[in-house]
Amino acid sequence: KQWYQRRVAITAGEKREPMSNVLNLVAPSFIGVSYLTQALEMKKVLGVFGAKFTLPDNFEENEDTFLELLPQLIIQFPLYFTKVESDSVIESAFFSLISMIQLLSQVDQIEQTSKDLSVAIIKDTSPRTALKSKLLGHQFNCYQPSLPSTYTLLLNVLKLIKETGTMRYVNLDINQISEWLEKWKCDVQEQRDIFRLLHEALSAINQGEKAIQALVHLLKLYAENEGVDAKSDAHICVISHIAHPNLFVMDHLLDLHPIRALDGQLSHELLQIFVSGDLNDYIEFYTHNRDFVEKLAVTHEESLCKMRLLTLSSLAQDCTEIEFHQLTDKLNLLLEDVEPFIIEAIASGLIKGKINEPEEKVLISSTINRTFKEAQWNMIKCKLELWSNNLTTIQDALKKGHYAMPIGGG
Repeated sequence: KQWYQRRVAITAGEKREPMSNVLNLVAPSFIGVSYLTQALEMKKVLGVFGAKFTLPDNFEENEDTFLELLPQLIIQFPLYFTKVESDSVIESAFFSLISMIQLLSQVDQIEQTSKDLSVAIIKDTSPRTALKSKLLGHQFNCYQPSLPSTYTLLLNVLKLIKETGTMRYVNLDINQISEWLEKWKCDVQEQRDIFRLLHEALSAINQGEKAIQALVHLLKLYAENEGVDAKSDAHICVISHIAHPNLFVMDHLLDLHPIRALDGQLSHELLQIFVSGDLNDYIEFYTHNRDFVEKLAVTHEESLCKMRLLTLSSLAQDCTEIEFHQLTDKLNLLLEDVEPFIIEAIASGLIKGKINEPEEKVLISSTINRTFKEAQWNMIKCKLELWSNNLTTIQDALKKGHYAMPIGGG
């Protein structure tokens, strides 16, 4: 048979030839005709829509005709969005094109043609954004992520997620995307473009914590002499951390070059307060910079609440119990508000402990470290050494046939 007479196994009853290894999957086209015939039928439909093609009137039905027609079909495909109401009809045409693309003999041809289809869809200005997002999501999932061209497909998927505020057909795993960028051998600017769009897309679908992670990945891509170029991203990163109700540890931000470039600005001063300051520090900052704080994407009340929690964490670092009256003084709380506040702190995971109501105190078993530097590493080192010594004591006792109480109780 001629190359163009291959048919889909489901309808033609033939043994399907191996699919190109660049594809993960292709939705089947339930049409028992050759791909050239499908291409000519699509040409006829698009011609009715007003598309113009350059094929000669006396063309032959061969591979050269198909190769000449396919790129033109891809360029004209967006006409479906304005001329066809049915989403299912447009999807059928789309998957027919994907099936045709797999016939190309060279991987670089498949990659370039796939990119052209993705770009043609993203450039279309019709309001069918939800459908376009769906098609690009399916297209992205069709191709092996190891292909460099998949970078363009992902970029366009993110653009539509940002625009539509919906994500149903792709999984945006930040670690997986980082691995793909390494496989694609993307340069630094290409990586920045992906992570900036990823941040915007995740923000659009209200995945705040993942959006912040993407932004941190973006800021890590700036060298010391480039930090000033990302000051606006750095400001967004600072405020996003402060605004997020479940992010309490922020000291890692201070090592990022774009964050360092903010030194001397109010956002950097505010970050330092949330890293290691207390409630009084924040109140003083607010008193002197009220206009700045009121314009942020986080309210003063939300910042107060978070700073109370962070101040409690610092108080709990050096003691095993805190009396209620200390909390009323340090956290500017009424006595009747202390218990609900402690319950909130325990629920947030910031501290572990329990309330001793008769004695009006909270018993602390553990708390997070707001900063993790040499002192914290030394504390871990001491605990590990104690643990190792206790194990040695137990082993020696077992060898001698009797037990000894470990130092420190275990």
